[in-house]
Amino acid sequence: MSTSPPAPLRPKRADALRNRARVIAAADEVFSERGTEAGIPEIALRAGVGKGTVYRSYPTKDHLVAAVVIERLRWVERKATEAAQEEDAWEGFRALLRSLAEAQRSDLALIEAVTVAGPLSDVEAARVRAQRALRALMGRAKEQGGMRADARPEDVRILFGGAARVLSADPAAGAAAWRRCADLTAAALSAGAED
Repeated sequence: MSTSPPAPLRPKRADALRNRARVIAAADEVFSERGTEAGIPEIALRAGVGKGTVYRSYPTKDHLVAAVVIERLRWVERKATEAAQEEDAWEGFRALLRSLAEAQRSDLALIEAVTVAGPLSDVEAARVRAQRALRALMGRAKEQGGMRADARPEDVRILFGGAARVLSADPAAGAAAWRRCADLTAAALSAGAED
């Protein structure tokens, strides 16, 4: 008769999926509040799981950050695609910038998604899709005469992303400051701003 302890039961697939969902939801909240510098222990605590559970779903912190950043980039892609379907693409673009400003005001992970290059190819693929959607929106705005002909998605990242980083570091920056940032970025890219 064997005296060794029974082998541990493997978690059921449903449990593993539930834990993964809890981890990603907790990471989403923590990264939104504190940025992607937040640690795995805090995320595990928020999710109500152990660190090992986090690492079973996401082998490194970079993988967990990537999962959250990819969701943010998909959101940007959806918003840009919706804006491109507006009758007035320039107004759609301005509305997109305001939506980004409103979201970034309280979501540090979105700032990372929009401005920082990720270490994983999935992040880069999501970024390319978001930029493609933004490029299509900007192309329509140019065709309709609302946007300067030389404007590029990279300009949005530099102008808006840079300002967003400064604003996110300023606890006194309220909704009006973020809206102003969006409006100034739009003004810089408007057809009227061309030389």
